[in-house]
Amino acid sequence: MNGRTVPGTTLSSGGQEYVPVSALKAAGFRVSTAGGVLSIANPAMAAPQAGQEPVAGGANQITVLEGCLGQTLFNRVWRVKFSNLRFTDEDGAQWKIDLEMRNATKDMLGGGDSAQVADSLHLSYLYADGTPLAWNISDTLAGQKFTYQQLPPAGVWRSTLSVADGGQASAAHKPTKLVWLVKPSETGVKLPWGTRDPSFRIDLTCNKS
Repeated sequence: MNGRTVPGTTLSSGGQEYVPVSALKAAGFRVSTAGGVLSIANPAMAAPQAGQEPVAGGANQITVLEGCLGQTLFNRVWRVKFSNLRFTDEDGAQWKIDLEMRNATKDMLGGGDSAQVADSLHLSYLYADGTPLAWNISDTLAGQKFTYQQLPPAGVWRSTLSVADGGQASAAHKPTKLVWLVKPSETGVKLPWGTRDPSFRIDLTCNKS
């Protein structure tokens, strides 16, 4: 469910696939029954009704594929895995993270062709309070290596992305989230996106390596 594994067993009947309500609840949906009507609401998308409190995240909350370090996420176009977040001061203070990308389509594809762009307008490292870390020139150049890389079907690209937080990166101040916005409307290429929002959110505090 949105990149997360939840308990439950699917059922096939009449050419349709069904999932249990318990799986929907585990994935964060609000499920209720009243007057013989089953109601299902996605808190990230539903607007609050009269008398209700606004949902967490507000109107600008995005629904994305979520995971941890070491976990492969799949938006039907790319298989993405971030791992090995670490602080280094060898070439100036910065946080580094390894990125593995696999082309899941049947065609030659590059990051820029598919709106999977690794730059400061699309990929953000965030502190616990939501403050983004600032990129510098070397961080941008590292991201461009993927953005302009062309991969054949099933091809893989592995490299390291960095963020220096404008020269203020510190081992004592660790980023806790990474958000990679993917905006298909930015490219005219038609791709088999398998989700309404093919963006990624990585929890940098958990590891599934």
